[in-house]
Amino acid sequence: MEPFVMRNMGRRVMMRDRMGRRRIGMIDGFVPGRGVFIRNRFRREFIPFFLIATLFLI
Repeated sequence: MEPFVMRNMGRRVMMRDRMGRRRIGMIDGFVPGRGVFIRNRFRREFIPFFLIATLFLI
């Protein structure tokens, strides 16, 4: 997961977590081994890797 995140830093993605919620935004950063930061128009949100079910480039 980490190489994918580093390769696509700054690109728009759609992420679906294990609870079914969709999040759309840009990959803003990541904490090695922990998770990613997604920035949308309103806020910056941290999503742990264990919650990510799918990650698509838009």
